[in-house]
Amino acid sequence: MEFINVSLKDGLKMAEEKEKYRLIDVRETYRYEKEHLKGAVNRPYGILKQEDYNEKKDLIVYCDFGGQSMMAARHLAKEGFRVYNIVGGVYYHLEEWKDS
Repeated sequence: MEFINVSLKDGLKMAEEKEKYRLIDVRETYRYEKEHLKGAVNRPYGILKQEDYNEKKDLIVYCDFGGQSMMAARHLAKEGFRVYNIVGGVYYHLEEWKDS
């Protein structure tokens, strides 16, 4: 299974459907704590918690520039998840979309 690349705008639109998707920030915890997208949970490097497996939601992953989330998306897709990767990351867009 492969992952699907999406734009930030499309990924955020999808993430509004909380019953279907889980928005995951795969950056280190200190970066997440500084600022993150509204509704995102922190799973550094795409290492999931048991609750993520239990919910059986599709995953939307992001990082600052896209590389880290692409690696996490590849790994999670191999584990059997349907994964959407926000292409190019969110570094330049966090001011506009972050959780206040």
